[in-house]
Amino acid sequence: MEKVVFRNSLNQRLFGVLHRGSSGPGLGATIVLCHGMMSAKEGTKQKAFAQAFEETGFSVLRFDFSFCGESEGRFEEITFAQEVDDLRAAVGCVRERGGNPVGLLGSSMGGAVALLYASGDPSIEALVTLAAVGRPAGIADGMEDLKRKTQEWKDEGYQLGAEGEPGDKFFEDARKQDVLEAARRVEAPLLVLHGGMDEVVPVEDAYAIHANAGGSKELKVLPGGDHRFTRPEDLEEVLHAARDWFMKYLKL
Repeated sequence: MEKVVFRNSLNQRLFGVLHRGSSGPGLGATIVLCHGMMSAKEGTKQKAFAQAFEETGFSVLRFDFSFCGESEGRFEEITFAQEVDDLRAAVGCVRERGGNPVGLLGSSMGGAVALLYASGDPSIEALVTLAAVGRPAGIADGMEDLKRKTQEWKDEGYQLGAEGEPGDKFFEDARKQDVLEAARRVEAPLLVLHGGMDEVVPVEDAYAIHANAGGSKELKVLPGGDHRFTRPEDLEEVLHAARDWFMKYLKL
């Protein structure tokens, strides 16, 4: 593993970990991981997928978006648009190191970001989403309700946990993002994975993403799976499905 640092268009430093699966001078076939809103590159799923893909022979980049982990930026600045910009920088990072072909795996908000980015980059050759947000406006509406409730609790004197919440720009940006339209423009083969019991992102989002996807596509819903694929057997199932998808569509 190698620690890497690269910059987004705001000149913020983004920190990542590069797993080299190729023994050649370049990275070879490379998968970029896009974590979810409340996650980071050190998350359990991120590490599990990176290890599995590396063992298969892929190079992997897991990195922190500009609002969390080691990367620069404040959580209050988070938007879908900024994460798309961060992902562009991440793809550039692996391409500079000889990463080719390149695939994306995005989880939750990161899944929406992967779709939005891939819709404008036809060089992406394979894409997998996990519990991806298909309708950002719906998620934003739910979060605003929670934000208002949280403020009521604060006003009433309740002691809450860690501070930090999305700023107004997040909600404005979320209502502008059309992930389903982006899915129509994605040329890369797309595997959509979702838990049937997802309590954060409705499983209907997965059906909508799959229905709107314009290229080769497959949908797999785990009947008892939650948003984080908490059960070991669910994590194992999505991990194997994603690995098989990349083995089929990314040339090692």
